[in-house]
Amino acid sequence: MRLVGDLRSRGYPAPEYLGAGGAGGLVFTVQRLLPGATLDPAFGGPPEQDLFAALLPELLAAVELQADAGDLAKPPWPRWLLSTIETGGDGYCLHETMRQAGGTARLLDRLQELARRNCAGPVRSGDVVHFDMNPANIIHDGGRLSGIVDWNIPFDGACQGDRGFDVATLLFYSYDLPATRDTLWEHAIRISGIGWTTVYLCHLSLRQVEWVRRHYPGVAAETRFTGIAWTILDECEARGA
Repeated sequence: MRLVGDLRSRGYPAPEYLGAGGAGGLVFTVQRLLPGATLDPAFGGPPEQDLFAALLPELLAAVELQADAGDLAKPPWPRWLLSTIETGGDGYCLHETMRQAGGTARLLDRLQELARRNCAGPVRSGDVVHFDMNPANIIHDGGRLSGIVDWNIPFDGACQGDRGFDVATLLFYSYDLPATRDTLWEHAIRISGIGWTTVYLCHLSLRQVEWVRRHYPGVAAETRFTGIAWTILDECEARGA
């Protein structure tokens, strides 16, 4: 709540947190409702291309406000992110899901090899990271960015790392929109370099393909995200990763 409040003081379009509490073993927050609608038109589908292109400058400007906004001296980034690729995550990035079919098993092997090859060298770790900046968490009102929501984090320290991860997330979820693809590639690489951008895209490929395959097998979104994953890994290698 404090970190998001600090971002709001910088002009970031985050929700205003009014309070937090606990009940029945759960923690909840109370937020002021932001105007507008989410950017995802349907489950697993791409955002509308012209609208996304119009919002992208505001989105990238918001991500820049996350720069050096963390407050941990020794954040756990990127160790826990790398462990999702190597062994899986807690309730997501489950490798057993990927091993159930030949195609997804090959995808897991491919992204693991790419990530291992590119996870060396300096990495940013002082930025605030949203970690799930997909179209369902982006709100627009009248063609303008009105909010970036869902600042829930799985554990202490998970919201600090490299803001380039959030740009890579925007790239992954809009990869089939050619009008904005190059801009997002350039911005992600400018922040994080091709190596770490590749690692982030490997994680995102695993995370989204595994999630949709486990929860919504056979839907159009599974075909879309699997195709994006293979294409984006090819592009990483073509760019020298």
